[in-house]
Amino acid sequence: MKTISKFLSIAVIASSTLFAGGPFVAAPTPDVEPVEPAIAEVPQPAPEPEPVAPATVEAPKSSMKVYVGGGLGSSTASVKSTAKVCGGCQYDKINQSTSKTKDKILNWGGSDSSTNGMILGGVEVNDYLAVEGRLTKSVSDYEIKDHKPISFSNAAIYLKPQMKFDKFAVYGLLGYGVSSIDFMGKNTKNSGFQYGAGGSYSVTDQLSVFADYTQLMGSSTKISDASTLGSIDSVNAGVIFKP
Repeated sequence: MKTISKFLSIAVIASSTLFAGGPFVAAPTPDVEPVEPAIAEVPQPAPEPEPVAPATVEAPKSSMKVYVGGGLGSSTASVKSTAKVCGGCQYDKINQSTSKTKDKILNWGGSDSSTNGMILGGVEVNDYLAVEGRLTKSVSDYEIKDHKPISFSNAAIYLKPQMKFDKFAVYGLLGYGVSSIDFMGKNTKNSGFQYGAGGSYSVTDQLSVFADYTQLMGSSTKISDASTLGSIDSVNAGVIFKP
């Protein structure tokens, strides 16, 4: 009986509290994990730039190219000789007088070919011009009928204008040369303008072959009292090497 009375009393008190506007009890909030406060990052100093080595300025490469070479050629020389032969004296026995016959003019000459050896060296200033020197010497003497053997050599320097087409090139030779002629123990010099023309083919970047014509001696040269050596032309073939 006492238990029932207690329950009723509690019920009355709870109802009166609910309807009478008693104190409001907040619903419990769920547990929330604590959030750590944000830590502001301290800005790091920018790395120092690595030292840059000063740029090296390369000197422009020269377009000039040195080359050397050599070859063989065939040249032809001609000689004209003229001599005055004195006339004889005759005695006329009947008239007992002396008379002299007229002097005679004797002409003879001819031509012969010789093999030449040649060495050359030059510098290509650019693709259109070179400067070239050549030394040519007869391997065999000119053996011209009724004349002693004639030996010949020539030294010349040329301007060499050229035009290149892929592996082929054509060129001219314009220059000055000195020829040396040995005949009957006498040496005679001839100097003057010389010229030529030819073409070449590049087998590799360093090796090429060529063929050309040169006039080694343009004017006639008196090589003895009676004999005159005419102009000398040469046809050549050889190789050129560019180191």
